[in-house]
Amino acid sequence: MSRFPMEAAVKVRPYSSRREDDFAVIGDDQRQVYLSIPSEGLDLLEWLRDGATLAEAVRRYEARHGESPDAEAFLEELAEEGFVAPHDAELAQAGDGRRKRVWNLDGLSPQAARRWFSAPVAVVAGLVVLTAAVLAFLDPRAIPGSSSLMFQTHFWAYLWVVIAIATIGVVVHELAHVIAARAAGVSARMTIGNQMYAIVAQTDMTGIWLAPKRARYLALVAGMIVDVVGAALLFIVVWLDRAGVLTLAGPVRTVLAGVLFTYFIRLLWQTFVFLRTDLYYVIATALDTRSLMADTGVYLRNVVRRVRRRPLIDQTGIGRREMRAIRIFSVVWVLGRLMSLATLFGLTIPLILFYGGRVVAFFTGEPISGSFTWADILAFALLTFLLDFGGIVMWVRALIRSSRARRRAPDRVLVE
Repeated sequence: MSRFPMEAAVKVRPYSSRREDDFAVIGDDQRQVYLSIPSEGLDLLEWLRDGATLAEAVRRYEARHGESPDAEAFLEELAEEGFVAPHDAELAQAGDGRRKRVWNLDGLSPQAARRWFSAPVAVVAGLVVLTAAVLAFLDPRAIPGSSSLMFQTHFWAYLWVVIAIATIGVVVHELAHVIAARAAGVSARMTIGNQMYAIVAQTDMTGIWLAPKRARYLALVAGMIVDVVGAALLFIVVWLDRAGVLTLAGPVRTVLAGVLFTYFIRLLWQTFVFLRTDLYYVIATALDTRSLMADTGVYLRNVVRRVRRRPLIDQTGIGRREMRAIRIFSVVWVLGRLMSLATLFGLTIPLILFYGGRVVAFFTGEPISGSFTWADILAFALLTFLLDFGGIVMWVRALIRSSRARRRAPDRVLVE
């Protein structure tokens, strides 16, 4: 017997929605739950929200679209996510679903947030970046390389100062995402997560999918824009010091070069589109692929299932153009992950073992080559184990959670 009788109404949770082409996004801002559904499904949901019985909503659907909907399966999916409930049942409480936000700028009005991305601000930022580009062209040697992080003396002091300033830069990067989301009228929160084995700061702005595409692009690239402008400002200072216009103290010059190089690393990281970086989301938005990473994961699992002669996960609902994009992206995904794993096992883990051995040797009294002091060794060991080992632990935990989720629902597309 169906949980949703045709002659009865359906309880519908208040939601926000946005239509785009052949699909629609619905969202519950209180629970931070958002779904992509067929545009026709939103018609059915709207009629039910307005009080129509399921039978009446189905009749309206047939009259408008010329076919009968699989209403029961559609409502069961929505009920699982807490958007609807049978007439004789209760909707999930607002506190259900994802965790409540722990930090946000919801008190910042969209009008105030938009001032940060106004035309005058854009012109000033553009002039700063253009100036830095011209100076870099005139004196390419002013651009710091990886050697700027190879501190010959006072390693531990330089290390922590550079990390502290770089961390402020990361916070500003994520804050730019939050402000841009508020400019679109969407709530966002900053969190700490991981991309494979690397610990990263992240901004949860899932609700941005309810905003127009132009607003989404701004929210997605806001962090990179801030990084580019920040790097440009630092480079101008470094260039002026080299030109003799400024006279910076040696330690200040060393710190600035190290911080500037961390900006280059962060901008390079954003090009890793096989991870959920800012540029990945820009590409997914441009291709109108609502769940590019998750669909690519399902496509690759289906490749394995074909080889093992197992039933495939249904992807027939994905359009031909979108499926073509998923096939191309799957190659990028595999090659990128292989490159990251090669970096992990070829560089990161050997560095952990090497410096871990030096720490052990230091405390056991064995001779250590080089000029490291006890403070240098402890600082590097602490940083390495907190960031690298901690990131590996978070990555393994995420893989275990994903594996368990797939075992519970082997034929469902899971957005991870």
